[in-house]
Amino acid sequence: MSQVLTTLIAVAGTLMGSLLGYQFQKRVADRSERRSAVLAFTAATNEFIRSQHDWWHRQQEEEDGPAHITARTEAFRIRGQTFQAVHQLRLLAPTGDLHERAEQTIGMIGALHRATDREELRMRSVEARASLNSFVVQASAQIR
Repeated sequence: MSQVLTTLIAVAGTLMGSLLGYQFQKRVADRSERRSAVLAFTAATNEFIRSQHDWWHRQQEEEDGPAHITARTEAFRIRGQTFQAVHQLRLLAPTGDLHERAEQTIGMIGALHRATDREELRMRSVEARASLNSFVVQASAQIR
């Protein structure tokens, strides 16, 4: 009887250890995926900012010139990649506040090319980057 009880305890302990190990690994993997989604979003938004600046500068050089049209097309392509990163974020980090902040940031970045002069472009860029930094702070608090 003693051997049976010892065997049952050993089997139960092994199963419990396996289950706890699985749960821990899943939690770590989920956090890693959320972190990757946030990093993908920040990378996409930084590229989006760069493309908006390029669009603005090419527009100032020659408003319907080929460089302006190319820059505008590229900015739209990168905008699409940024929204793809937002969708990934929505799937992996289902927090409404974080999504609102991400979309607010994208809206601010998307308006950069509409600046009327360099100073307005600079101010809008500062605001967009501040919004992105705020997003990162909020996201880091939620994915820990």
